[in-house]
Amino acid sequence: MKEAKPIIIDLEIPSNPDEISGYTKRVIDLLSEHTPVDVALERKIKLILVELVTNSIKHSTDTNGSIKFTINHPNITIQKVDRGLQIAFTQQSLPFKEVNKTIKVSFSEQNNHQIKILDPYKFKFLDPYKEEITLDYLPEHFGLYIITLASDSFIYQYDPESNENSFIVLLNI
Repeated sequence: MKEAKPIIIDLEIPSNPDEISGYTKRVIDLLSEHTPVDVALERKIKLILVELVTNSIKHSTDTNGSIKFTINHPNITIQKVDRGLQIAFTQQSLPFKEVNKTIKVSFSEQNNHQIKILDPYKFKFLDPYKEEITLDYLPEHFGLYIITLASDSFIYQYDPESNENSFIVLLNI
């Protein structure tokens, strides 16, 4: 039996917040042409896309960012790539000196995350540090928490040579 090839959909990131709703609808329609998207998966994808696009609009230094969707059963990978400043924490900065270590990082006094360092410029978001946080009761400004909770895996990588940020989200379907 011949193994199915991954399906790749590459889309430009909208530059205007007013386009986010239409963009997420278009993505769901495109994904639905290639794989079943139930209500729960659709909700997760919409939450992830809103946060990734909003992040790009707020923090990217160029307008050529893109989001690539790869359907490779039993997974969907969503990868956002843009150029700009690397993620900055209040107490630490990239590059990390120790690899394969799990640490707590903060973006602000009330925005703490637990991450696993994969290499000096790459880390994986782990479960949120705050107890009793769920996707249904999460404050709106906790975008990275939202992506962490909505995904099965969420990795960030920065390339200092190209100033390229890569956010990689894995969803099991």
